[in-house]
Amino acid sequence: MTLASAATTPKSVEAVIVDDAGTIVAQRTLTDRSARACLPLARAVGAWASLVLDAEMNRARDDDHDPGAASVTTFAGSTRPTTTGGALEVSGRQGTVTDSAPEPVATRVTKAVELGTMVYLRNGLMQTGGVAGLSPFLTVELTPSWVLRPALFFGRATERIGGGDGAEGVVASHLGTRTDFCRRVPGNYIERRGVEADLCAGVEVGIVTPSTGANTTARVGTGPSVNMRGELGGGVALELRGLLGANLLQFAAERTPLVFASAELGVSVRFR
Repeated sequence: MTLASAATTPKSVEAVIVDDAGTIVAQRTLTDRSARACLPLARAVGAWASLVLDAEMNRARDDDHDPGAASVTTFAGSTRPTTTGGALEVSGRQGTVTDSAPEPVATRVTKAVELGTMVYLRNGLMQTGGVAGLSPFLTVELTPSWVLRPALFFGRATERIGGGDGAEGVVASHLGTRTDFCRRVPGNYIERRGVEADLCAGVEVGIVTPSTGANTTARVGTGPSVNMRGELGGGVALELRGLLGANLLQFAAERTPLVFASAELGVSVRFR
């Protein structure tokens, strides 16, 4: 530390901490408005150096250490400290030394990813009957409030189609994919402990294929969906989802229902 002048009022000192290679680790200007002695400045520099050392050790142990927290060291006969423009000011011969954390450092921002699967039951893809199957999905957090949710569909018709005149009919399969862009609305609870809702809008494409392999038809649809996610603990959650949409292809030609609806139930695991 270097004292500017013993005769000046107020007294100020420039304190610098360097490492073994001579690189400046931290630098601070301290001011004593009492201008009576150098002891408060010496104590302030010592306390500040201890704070810097603690912060550097914590940063080395934990890359996610919060650099914005303030550290306070108190001496006997403490008085109120004041901080102005990033410089530390010490009042009185004995007082409280308050120091903000070292210069902010870049922290890693990680995005949450959720992997899961749903059991779905859908109506409106064919002239009669519904479709039941599995729908694995991936949810990627774009921001704390917006997520992207791509999903796949693998299902089979709940009843045979094309029967008549004694014919047994065939069982159709449903293969498809859907991508939703969702606004995530957390509930009024502690983060990761409760129920949150995803309000989504998405587009999907798929095919309906009879077991005979003939008359495969394409499906394109769009519509809103709502997903309720309840945390069970350890990143595992129970999910309940409903969607409503409109078939954009094959409606007029084959009189496929214009509107389709789906109910889904499943689980997911969150990774961060």
